[in-house]
Amino acid sequence: MPYCPVCDRDFPATNPCPQCGTPMLPRATAGFGVSLAAGAVILITTIIAFLFWPPMAAIIFYFMPWLAIIDTLLPIVWTSWIPIIGLITSLMIIVGATLIYLPGKERAGAALVLIFSLVSLVVLGGFIVGITMGVVGAALGFAKK
Repeated sequence: MPYCPVCDRDFPATNPCPQCGTPMLPRATAGFGVSLAAGAVILITTIIAFLFWPPMAAIIFYFMPWLAIIDTLLPIVWTSWIPIIGLITSLMIIVGATLIYLPGKERAGAALVLIFSLVSLVVLGGFIVGITMGVVGAALGFAKK
């Protein structure tokens, strides 16, 4: 639905605004939806990885024992920093998605989504689905679609 910045209301597809006569601004709903889904996927993946890290670590270290050396050297990084980074990136992607939905703030929101989608690679980016959706959502936000 187009948005009138003067009346601060959404109206059916009419241009100009029926109340004040100013031109209506379209909302970037596709970019908002895809970016919001990307933030949700990355958030869910981060929570699952945090909850199931000990069993996953045992399986990973069984098949790749050389990684156990890295984990013994940096146990604090794996248990505390990675989930915190995942939570921050997913929440910032969701904030960027809400900015994409606001007319006039699409580029700022798309930049936020793009930057934090790339940062989400640290937590596997929602098994690559989240990062892909984040990049596509940012592109749609830049295109104001």
